[in-house]
Amino acid sequence: MAEDILKQLQDNRELLQNKLVFLQRDKIIKVDAGTRFQLEQEIKEVQTQIQEITREIENLQTKPAIAPTATPTPPSSSKISIPLTRILHLSDLHFGNTDDAYNWYDTLAQDLRYELGCDKLDALILSGDIANKSIQEEYIAAKQFIDDLSGEFQLTTNQIIIAPGNHDLNWQISEAAYTLQQRKCYRGYLDENHIIDKGENIEVLDAEQYKQRFTYFSYFYQEVKGENYPLEYEEQGILNYLPEQNLLILSLNSAWQLDHHYRTRASIHPRTISNALKTIRQNPAYQNCVKIAVWHHPLNSPYEDRIKDTGFMERLAQAGFRFALHGHIHKAENSLYRYDLNTTGRKLDIICAGTFGAPIREWVPGYPLQYNLLKLEDNKLIVQTRRREELNGAWKPDARWLMGTGQNPLPYYEIVDLG
Repeated sequence: MAEDILKQLQDNRELLQNKLVFLQRDKIIKVDAGTRFQLEQEIKEVQTQIQEITREIENLQTKPAIAPTATPTPPSSSKISIPLTRILHLSDLHFGNTDDAYNWYDTLAQDLRYELGCDKLDALILSGDIANKSIQEEYIAAKQFIDDLSGEFQLTTNQIIIAPGNHDLNWQISEAAYTLQQRKCYRGYLDENHIIDKGENIEVLDAEQYKQRFTYFSYFYQEVKGENYPLEYEEQGILNYLPEQNLLILSLNSAWQLDHHYRTRASIHPRTISNALKTIRQNPAYQNCVKIAVWHHPLNSPYEDRIKDTGFMERLAQAGFRFALHGHIHKAENSLYRYDLNTTGRKLDIICAGTFGAPIREWVPGYPLQYNLLKLEDNKLIVQTRRREELNGAWKPDARWLMGTGQNPLPYYEIVDLG
């Protein structure tokens, strides 16, 4: 009986999510103020219905697993072991057109199959900047690329994890969310997060319309995953559970505060983290997984467009997350975040992928096009880095990881202790 109710709720939510996408699409193209207002009211009503159904689904899913007097189980300190698992990590793809899709897919497939001996992938992680200008043509190309890759390397939609980057929000929609008003005629609160001060005039932000700048990314996400990407910021922490690989992957939006005025305001929404961690605490199946978090922007960078409020890392470490994947800086890097200072303490290895498809003008000197292939097995992770120096050339080993004095650098590095 409970399973039938759950299935009905999930079907109803999917129908509402599809309706929401069409309403949001209509809102963008309608110029009549009356029609836009009516659509906004319908959107709010549908969003409320989706939230209510989601809460009912979560209650049904978690109720059998939690005893009335039980307390949340802390993350296990025992060693975690997983079967052989291959994860393809791509970032900063910057798709332009379908020619990119066919060319990039073919060179990547050749490298995976013939150079790395990989004929099956267990997960695909895209850590932002799938598009370049966040327009429909770019996402059509990205979808074609993913379809081809999924078909050859046996990926299901559940095994594809996508986080947005700063190039996945549409600047035109962002600009349209601000309206110019005379300061003396404005009666609202002068909040710097919603007002751009221009002296006698101010630009006033429409918060609901502002969320629509991720609309084209949301359409793409739905096409790939078969589920709607939420435009409410606190819901943009999406958990992807892969039981066969014993993996739990959390995708986050580090670009949720960015627009044409604020290009460097990268951050993680606190309520997004809270909602995700609550779900993890309430699900016993998640406790002994290898946990990976994915977002776009770096924590450490000489530039201003980094995540400056890193408090969320403490919460991820407490919750047992072991790895963090990101991109944005267009070069492969790795670093370590320590929560506990003892040698066996809680920590996150931070793995950054270089750019998979940025134009040459955006390459970092000494860092051509790059991607990472992560190989997990038992209690060890091997990160293999690949490079492509010619636009129409082949992928090759990227031997840049130093092994010590007198030793040649290697095209991979190892991380032991996944627990």
